[in-house]
Amino acid sequence: MSIKLGSNFSSLRLGSTTVTKAYLGSTQVYPNTGGVGSVVINNAGVIRLPEAGTGGCTQRSVSPTGGSGFTCNATFSAISGTANFECTSVPSITNAGSDYSKGDIITLDITAVPDNRELTYVELQVASIV
Repeated sequence: MSIKLGSNFSSLRLGSTTVTKAYLGSTQVYPNTGGVGSVVINNAGVIRLPEAGTGGCTQRSVSPTGGSGFTCNATFSAISGTANFECTSVPSITNAGSDYSKGDIITLDITAVPDNRELTYVELQVASIV
């Protein structure tokens, strides 16, 4: 496939996705935003929980670009020597959401935990988009 690049990118599309950035010098073009494909733990958080386990989480906030709709299951394990827990893995993304960019930081809201128990919030970094 050949793409001719002019001075106006407003109508450049790959299928139904509008291309907002193209990396020149590459033979492939990727959309800039999409749903979350994978994450890495950026900040494990400190949470007061009754026990270790895996629970549902929603998005509290996102920066810097602002996607929406992300949900996941996160696993929490005890922090040695304390009564607190931290996020040790994200075994599943239950809703990829939309309009995220690679590198975005998603702050989680642990749905089963009252806000006053989240001493510091869990932050995930978007590693890939779909």
